[in-house]
Amino acid sequence: MPVVEMRLPRDPAFNRFVLHSTFIRHLLVAFPLPGLDPALIEEVEATAANLVGPDPSQRLTDAVWRLRDGQTVYLLVECQSRPDPSMPYRMLHAVATLALARSRDPPLGYSAGRVPQIHNLTVYSGRAPWPAALGSGPGMTRPECPVLELRRFPDPGGEDNVVVLLMRLQRCEDPESLREAAEPLREWVGEVEREGLASAFAAWITHVRLPELGVQDALMSDTLNEVLEMPETEPRIWADRIREEGLKRGHAEGLERKLLLRQARVRFGRVLARSIASLLEPVTDADRLEDIGEWLLACDSGEAFLARLRQA
Repeated sequence: MPVVEMRLPRDPAFNRFVLHSTFIRHLLVAFPLPGLDPALIEEVEATAANLVGPDPSQRLTDAVWRLRDGQTVYLLVECQSRPDPSMPYRMLHAVATLALARSRDPPLGYSAGRVPQIHNLTVYSGRAPWPAALGSGPGMTRPECPVLELRRFPDPGGEDNVVVLLMRLQRCEDPESLREAAEPLREWVGEVEREGLASAFAAWITHVRLPELGVQDALMSDTLNEVLEMPETEPRIWADRIREEGLKRGHAEGLERKLLLRQARVRFGRVLARSIASLLEPVTDADRLEDIGEWLLACDSGEAFLARLRQA
């Protein structure tokens, strides 16, 4: 498999999927892009993802694929685990950078004035809905930004499509349903042709999905067979782990909320601390509590902090 150059990926376990040509082929079947017929694609080839922008260290996208269906077509793929309303403009930047690079060094059969088609796709794995499209101002057209929301995209069916399988695994809400949804992966064990993707699924399940479902002390493995056998070989059942980890997580979040209230009281006074207590109570996400802590330090006044918290 060709190696795609990457720097500082946001989620290495998830990004491994978009580095496999089989995944890209199945992606285009499950989520067709305008003007691209998956049945006509003759070749899928990886190319460099580090499209150099004004900042030489900048990585503009997670993967770039060159497709051939009688002509050359490029596909830029970005993986997101959190909503980002600026993504249309980020992808526009990436597309423009690649177009400029291809105009300076055109592929065979093209010229500086005629560059190949360039498509972009954002694969989103987060739980919160993807933000509504940004509006366009006077004289400004909002760029196209196709987004595949793994948790919400209608299941197109197909037991052999690895993207469909990934979507189903992403939507599981407990370890038992995850284990059932992963059953088709058993056929991959020992298959050399699927070894890379099998390793990607194993790493993603153990490093991403199991922690999301409350299993924090599972065996971390890139070996698919070990991951699929884990529920049967581990001495404690997963349900017990979920309850235990849930209690630990709830205790830690309660302590973090108390710390935030104490910091708010020290910085902005008791009145404001009482005002934000009810707003903090329903917040259970550790990342969101961390964000709120940063707002507490960044806001110049208690009123500004309270307004920011109410808008969240």
